[in-house]
Amino acid sequence: MATWHQRMNPVPLFHATDWTVVIDPPNNPMALTRFSTRALADKYMRDLRFNNPVAAHYAYVLRPISRKVKDGTW
Repeated sequence: MATWHQRMNPVPLFHATDWTVVIDPPNNPMALTRFSTRALADKYMRDLRFNNPVAAHYAYVLRPISRKVKDGTW
């Protein structure tokens, strides 16, 4: 769960054209990482599962809100 400071100043989790990986563990800061393609976001998640399985348990990928994405997955 995001820290108190992050909850008081929220940022949108989604992005118009980029894929977003959100890591939101309880009692620790939330982190967002953005990628231009789905393949890069999936690779990041695979690496996260291998290198930090605890953080990966609290991670998920969000699609961009725009239907026009660069890698043609929509």
